Amino acid sequence: MDYSAVVIPVTKANKNIDVFDEGYTPLNDVDSMNWKAYDADAYDGAPVGLQIVARKHEEEKVWAIAKIVCAALKAAEAH
Repeated sequence: MDYSAVVIPVTKANKNIDVFDEGYTPLNDVDSMNWKAYDADAYDGAPVGLQIVARKHEEEKVWAIAKIVCAALKAAEAH
């Protein structure tokens, strides 16, 4: 598709924090299938990232947004 994109590593999955929410109501059948496939033990320790995607030829915009997000993540870690 040739979109401009950047991926920012954020954290790792933690089975003690990322627990299955029994009260969640899926939005549709696909959402339900994905929700039921979640296994906290299987994903424990897996990397979690944020992907920022923009239109073609918007590399500068993606990098500017990524810099803001990275700064916000570092500020959050400091607190």
